[in-house]
Amino acid sequence: MKRILALLLCCAMLLTLTVAGAEDVQGALAAAAGMTNEDLYAKAQEEMAAGAQLNFYSTTSFAEKAAANFMADYPALDGKVVYAEIDDGETYTKLTNQIGSGVKDSPDMALLQNGPDLKVNLLDDGLSFNYFPDAMKDVVPAQYQEPTVVTFVNSLLIYNNKEGSVGVNNVWQLVEPEWSGKVFFKDPTNETVNLNFLMMLTSPEWTEKLAKAYEARYGKAWEPSNGFTSASYEWIDGFLKNVNYTFTSASKIATGIASGAAGNMGFFVFSKLRKVDENDRPNLSVLQFENDVDCFSGFMYSIYATVCSDTDCPYTCALFINYLLSEAGFAGSKSWNSSQGYYSPNTSIDKPEDLEDEPYTYWADKLVFEDMNYIDGLGADYTEIYRFINVRVSQ
Repeated sequence: MKRILALLLCCAMLLTLTVAGAEDVQGALAAAAGMTNEDLYAKAQEEMAAGAQLNFYSTTSFAEKAAANFMADYPALDGKVVYAEIDDGETYTKLTNQIGSGVKDSPDMALLQNGPDLKVNLLDDGLSFNYFPDAMKDVVPAQYQEPTVVTFVNSLLIYNNKEGSVGVNNVWQLVEPEWSGKVFFKDPTNETVNLNFLMMLTSPEWTEKLAKAYEARYGKAWEPSNGFTSASYEWIDGFLKNVNYTFTSASKIATGIASGAAGNMGFFVFSKLRKVDENDRPNLSVLQFENDVDCFSGFMYSIYATVCSDTDCPYTCALFINYLLSEAGFAGSKSWNSSQGYYSPNTSIDKPEDLEDEPYTYWADKLVFEDMNYIDGLGADYTEIYRFINVRVSQ
């Protein structure tokens, strides 16, 4: 009995320490939001002098260059910001296992995609906290401040043009028989971004838009048939039946489409064009730049910053997030803004004119945008939609 009581007491003390530590981190982040970068830099140096090191995970590799630029601009932190790329499929399992574990070099913050999972797995459970600087509130729209968005990423319909235009100007064309096996898309049951894209199509907004595009394509109103209760479900069904899952990553889709058969279509992350051999790059055309596609020509999703509740360097994390939201951090040498397909929530930052791309505002009415609140609010319907998708992927 004494051993059991001792064990319970030990557990209670550990929980108390964890909660206290989390409260300290929250307090530090609240204070940091109103501080200048110079003050944060001084605090960050104190944290490093006490033995801290900012370890962070990111699902986008451009964060590594942003971290290098950050340390160059804040030289007292040189060698103290350590980046580790994390695969989308293991992101939340790793973080939930490591935060609060006391494991050496566990993450202090993370840059993550898939907002609904961030909310449910980390923020709602107090495993991580949001941080947003007061100084940025006038240049970043409120809906991107909590959770904090550091960049947007888009996936676009891009095709092999070696035999000319494929003539697609309406998304319903992609569910027609002539596209069977010619649309390349990463398996949505293994890629949450693609899954979220399909989930978003079931929203009332996109169901209505798909119904209107159907009428524009076929000259008649969409009506329930063949067991489909909405235009969205019929489009998802037809699209997934036409998809070719040969390539297992966005980079492989990009290079495979560029070097492959004329007329094949890829739906992949726009920034992956940088992976394509320069000799093959002329073979690719972004569908939206050729036609104003009826309904949508791709998907836009967010990369969020979140601070782990057990970090010992909250002020350094805050300074780094400030940097990522600034022009120096987002548009620095070889960082996000140097590539197609990345867009800052900071409205004062524009895309470089020499890139084959358009600013965020151009894409606003052309892409399906991830809405974490809609997906999180699906409840039991999420499982039903997932099952609908999974059955069609498995066929």
